Amino acid sequence: MRIRSRYVWLIGGWTLFVAVLMLAVPLMAGARLPEPIAVEWTATGTPESSSSLRDFLVGKLLWWLVVAAVWSALVLRGVLRKRGEELAGAVMAVFGWVMLGTVVLTTLANLDAPDFRDATGLDGEGWLLLGALPMAWAGWRFGGREAVGAAE
Repeated sequence: MRIRSRYVWLIGGWTLFVAVLMLAVPLMAGARLPEPIAVEWTATGTPESSSSLRDFLVGKLLWWLVVAAVWSALVLRGVLRKRGEELAGAVMAVFGWVMLGTVVLTTLANLDAPDFRDATGLDGEGWLLLGALPMAWAGWRFGGREAVGAAE
């Protein structure tokens, strides 16, 4: 199997995994979420704006799929020459981690709130960003030629 086809399987699997979790986590907690949910907070941690759960998930999912498509196209078209697979793997790992983390943190902040104005502040953004570092390393390693397979 050639490197690019293995890369497609790797990125395709990661894209699908993140997309499924982005939908599954909030939908499993759907009965415990207000409608609409809080999606933006002020600097003091007060909910600022809201959105329906469906619109929130569709928006996040579309962002994720567009980023995955663009980076996959860059690799498959050969636009990224030197270390392209590694770079795309790192970017996809970090962006998927942050998108999934944002959905999970938003879901947790809205959990059991009677109204979106009663949602708790977002907690854990720092840990989410700190977790991006090992995700970038893993994406770099798994996206690279050494981890994916032998030379073409």
